[in-house]
Amino acid sequence: MDAFRTLAGGSRFDRKRFQSDIGHFQAVKQDPVASTSALPTELDFFGVAQPAAAEPGTASDPKAAKKERKRKRASEAAKTDAAAAAAPVDLAALARKHKIKLTGLDLPDPVPSVEAVVERAVAAGSARADVEALVRNWRAIGMKDPTGVQMAAWGTMLANRDILACAPTGSGKTFSFILPLLALLPPSLAASSPAALSLTTTSSAPLRPRAVIIEPTRELAMQVLREARRLAGDAGWKVAVLGEEGVGVQAKKEGKKKGKKGKKGEKAADAAGAAGAVEGESDRADAPEQVAEVPEGGEKADASYNGPVDILITTPLRLVFALKSSSVSLSTTSHLILDEADKLFELNFLKQTDEILAACSKDRPADAGDVRKGMFSATMPSSVEELAKGVMAGAGGGMVRAIVGHKEAATATIDQSLSFVNTEDHKLLSLRSLITSGQFTPPVLIFVQSIQRAKELANELIFDGINADAIHADRTPEERDQVVARFAEGKVWCLICTDVMARGVDFKGVKLVINYDFPQSAMSYIHRIGRTGRAGKAGRAVTFFTKADAGHLKTIVNVMRASGCAVPDWMLALPNPSQDAKKALKLRPIGRKDIARTSGSGVPEHGEGEEGKKKGGKKGGEGKRRKRERVMGGKEGVFKRRKEDEKGATASGKKGKKDQAEGDRPVKKAKREITLDE
Repeated sequence: MDAFRTLAGGSRFDRKRFQSDIGHFQAVKQDPVASTSALPTELDFFGVAQPAAAEPGTASDPKAAKKERKRKRASEAAKTDAAAAAAPVDLAALARKHKIKLTGLDLPDPVPSVEAVVERAVAAGSARADVEALVRNWRAIGMKDPTGVQMAAWGTMLANRDILACAPTGSGKTFSFILPLLALLPPSLAASSPAALSLTTTSSAPLRPRAVIIEPTRELAMQVLREARRLAGDAGWKVAVLGEEGVGVQAKKEGKKKGKKGKKGEKAADAAGAAGAVEGESDRADAPEQVAEVPEGGEKADASYNGPVDILITTPLRLVFALKSSSVSLSTTSHLILDEADKLFELNFLKQTDEILAACSKDRPADAGDVRKGMFSATMPSSVEELAKGVMAGAGGGMVRAIVGHKEAATATIDQSLSFVNTEDHKLLSLRSLITSGQFTPPVLIFVQSIQRAKELANELIFDGINADAIHADRTPEERDQVVARFAEGKVWCLICTDVMARGVDFKGVKLVINYDFPQSAMSYIHRIGRTGRAGKAGRAVTFFTKADAGHLKTIVNVMRASGCAVPDWMLALPNPSQDAKKALKLRPIGRKDIARTSGSGVPEHGEGEEGKKKGGKKGGEGKRRKRERVMGGKEGVFKRRKEDEKGATASGKKGKKDQAEGDRPVKKAKREITLDE
């Protein structure tokens, strides 16, 4: 309007000449409805068709009219959604959109939305109210439409079929088996109800879970527990981890005799873990937890839980030990889920997995039916598929094989790159270059190939002023939980990991993953870099490689190419390593120089050997080592100092209690000390 006045400035309107026109516009202003009676509603942008006079509170009131328009839009949107839900879904187009490939006989249709789960579950025999509560919880926790693997898994599991699913990391595989399990299993009694409390006693009856989820590591088991409880809400489902919160822990009833059995069981479990630890890392993460399986008595025995359990989450070695001690029975279990199935069928877990599968059919009632099985992973070798075909059947046409995306590729949201560092001496320099150039964006995960290298790299980064910590199988479960919690809270910026943390663990907001040591296989590489770029978010992965790693470089290049990353032509022209070379690298990684003796703070300033002595390297190196030890708290670094502080605090607490009980004895002790000083 201001622009119009500016343009019309200086002009004069002749009212006498255009009096008839003025009267016409005045009539329109007095009765706008009469002049716009033929104006369609969708063209009435300014609302001139509404009555001019309106009383507050009536439908013609501007506020009321605005509310009415909002209500109409909401109702129209609801009608549109209902029509879309009622309209037939083109399942073939849906599968092409999400890159879902289903193979098998009599294939069940994928589930297009979470609302469609209700009808599928009701058709399978579930109560509508329970499934509707589950769908409300799904929306309440902020989840949206299902991903490709969730659509395929929901449809297959709700059709009472076995499934072998392979999908990229971060695609929602955890919810792909948790939601159908909760939908198919009616919730048990709440733990606080009188009926459930009558079962929560020190009874020696074995725990009989209705569904079991097997995870290769404790960290994964605890993560699945959190996600399952978040989805279940307070609807009455009981989800627990074996050995945690007293679940599956037998109470002391036979005194010392029971304690001896517990000690024998612990030794047997540790021996089994040591015998099966071909790779060493994964089983060692599982074996230290066995000491809490059958306590000798005390507080844990009083806190044992023997009530109903809908879903039991466990690691394989812990479940095998519980089966042998008759604290858990799988005779009535209806569903068995193997998460990270390719890992569970490797040599160090295969024997335990076979024992679990055999326990499902042991002493099984005739009316219990077959156990429905599901296997999920981001990588699925052909050897694992052959083993899966031997243990999976399923109603109707047998097992359903669901592949989402490429079988051996990472998600397209990860920007992958390779960095040549020549030798081990240049790795730490390259890492420091990333930090100084601003490309080191916390939170960051750094993967190394051994526990010792994780400790050394953590010490070096802390010495450089980086807030870093390490997590590996040598640390206790409590220490690993604390490190993960500190990393999630932002108190730790950089987490140095071994392959224990490479599978399944979901860290929110990880922007960068660095493979400090070259991965031993394509599967290890996919799982490592899969800690970033999750749930559709962008991420970055950098892999260092030396001359010694060049022979296996083509393995990673193939994964990058399958994931859609740009790869130089000279890398594509590299020869593929032989199968024997791949097996040798997987069983025995390349020997590497200690990080502290490369470009770390422990290397002499002028080098080692005769040349270093000439330049004063020995003296300079010793001074640098002493400075490092002084800053880090000793040769072992901050980790030894933390352990000593914890032991000292425990010892001082015990000493204080002892001194308080003994009364006057501390005074005599003080006198003796004074005498000695004199």
